[in-house]
Amino acid sequence: MLRRSRSLAVAGFIIIALSGAAFISFSGWSQTTHQTVIANLGKPISSSAMEALIDEPGPIAVRTVASSDWKADLSGLINLKDPKAVQAALVDHEEPIQIYTHLVRHPTEGFFMIDTGVSKQFAEHPESVGVPWVLRNFAKMDKLQVKEDALSAIISQGVPLKGVFITHLHFDHISGMPDVPKDVPFYTGPGEAGEEKFENVVVQGMVNRFFDGRPAIQEFQFTKDPGGKLEGVIDVFGDSSLFAILTPGHTAGHVSYLARTPAGPVLFTGDACHTCWGWEHGVEPGSFTFERDSERKSLLQLKALSERHPKMIVRLGHQP
Repeated sequence: MLRRSRSLAVAGFIIIALSGAAFISFSGWSQTTHQTVIANLGKPISSSAMEALIDEPGPIAVRTVASSDWKADLSGLINLKDPKAVQAALVDHEEPIQIYTHLVRHPTEGFFMIDTGVSKQFAEHPESVGVPWVLRNFAKMDKLQVKEDALSAIISQGVPLKGVFITHLHFDHISGMPDVPKDVPFYTGPGEAGEEKFENVVVQGMVNRFFDGRPAIQEFQFTKDPGGKLEGVIDVFGDSSLFAILTPGHTAGHVSYLARTPAGPVLFTGDACHTCWGWEHGVEPGSFTFERDSERKSLLQLKALSERHPKMIVRLGHQP
């Protein structure tokens, strides 16, 4: 979740550091070069079929863990150029946020995480897990305050972790990976690992190190939603208890999730929306965005989904 203005500073630092080379090309830098395969979970389902079921109580137990307190620039979290933000006279400042992991228990499939939270090793000794100096100095990592680390969250469930559903591969959503056993599979949206952008010249090595020795990343395979209300939906376990919703824009393969729980449907937006203000006013994130039009569309689709189901509980990307 790197701010674009910081990206320019990062770019300058890298170019200066690498000066003297005859030619440097930054094209082709994906988020990770780790192998990807088609996911062994999930089947496409229409949004209409999903919506016909989600208000019925379901079997998924969910615990949301605020793994870490953090701060980020509001201009990254909210598009301050949006007319609603301008009218509200929002100005850039350091906004308090949190980093989450959501612990999901299925009665027969077992225990899964949605995103990883933060490991103490990542927060306290980032260099030891391959976090580059540039990221440590430009991403406000000194503001990270761990509350419940990923390992503690995993242990709290008392059963083996079966898999991790990743909304996207930005560092604040995979920073608990040092605590995740090496044999646990990771699931992402299509094309997430291969998304190309300049910032990846900084983070690719770190993400590759996180995935070193792990199974291939499993990519959900979506089909276009026939009703057009969403981009695509996957029935993750095949029993209509947990759904993956394709919400591109923040990243190329960003995925949100929806669980049917005994208390009703719970929507995990991921970084389709970071903040309470952004969700309330329908304003997408600011400079922390891969493709703005798609991100705005994804946010408004999720917001409309929640409005069609008033009892839905919404868990945002970085604020309660």
